[in-house]
Amino acid sequence: MKLLSFAKDGGAHVGAVVAEGIVDLTAALQATNPEIHAAGSLLGIIQSGLDIDTVGQASIARLRSDNQLDRHLVRVPKFLPPVLAPPKILALALNYQEHIDETNLAFYNEPIIFEKYASNLVPHEGEIELPPFPQHVDEEHELALVVGRDCRHIRPHQAPDYIFGYTICNDVSARDRQRERLKMGQPYSYAKNFATFCPMGPWVVTAKELGDPRNLNMSVRINGKVTRSGNSKQMIFNPFEVLAYCSDYTPMQAGDIISLGTFAGDKVIRAGDVVELEVERIGVLRNRVVASKTPWSNFAVEKPTGPLVREKR
Repeated sequence: MKLLSFAKDGGAHVGAVVAEGIVDLTAALQATNPEIHAAGSLLGIIQSGLDIDTVGQASIARLRSDNQLDRHLVRVPKFLPPVLAPPKILALALNYQEHIDETNLAFYNEPIIFEKYASNLVPHEGEIELPPFPQHVDEEHELALVVGRDCRHIRPHQAPDYIFGYTICNDVSARDRQRERLKMGQPYSYAKNFATFCPMGPWVVTAKELGDPRNLNMSVRINGKVTRSGNSKQMIFNPFEVLAYCSDYTPMQAGDIISLGTFAGDKVIRAGDVVELEVERIGVLRNRVVASKTPWSNFAVEKPTGPLVREKR
């Protein structure tokens, strides 16, 4: 199934993509399976261990056969990040050899892991807001996995049993700040966690529907023009190896997300751009890039890098 989160009546509902459009799966399950109490959020469904492919498809089939499906269709959903408030978001640096080559950085024999903050999540059709100071900002198109069950110290061959599904993540990165922070020994988290720098979506495709994630075509379009493309088979560490590695590094929890690194090519984005990230068998994550809407009082607006603005004492 393709599962999304959308805003409704001041809260969030789970939706499912079907031939007729998008179904309010929260409402559908309330109608057909009122005993299920986890249907209010995708994170709740994941953490409950519910076989949502089986149960959800059966619910939709029942409503369709009763000619009740149309009343549960959502005509113009207001997308939310597919997993709201995931326990953690981890991401990989340098997981494609050609990206390593273009950065002139060294390769290490194990994954380089950093964190993305859930507070920076932006949904499909949401805005990426640039900082108010000069900055080279890149999109980073990445396949991301969603953990389906708590796990610790698993092996790569066991990992498929612990993956709920896959989505698309844009690991937006402020390159001038990243280069500055590289000199300080902390190149990743700071430059990749400005507000709005984690677009994700449009939905999660369950592992049962997607199948093997290790050979998926991926492409980026900026303002309708293809700017770069790749394939998940080019990953140095595949999704199963990454989840196994992370399960040694830290306890992995149901609902965690791991973004799996980007491929080579020109990634720069500017205010006014419409950025579309596509992954085969998943779909397209689309976001508009906008200029900063407010000043940052503690940063010098004319400098791409530099020290914090200090108050006189």
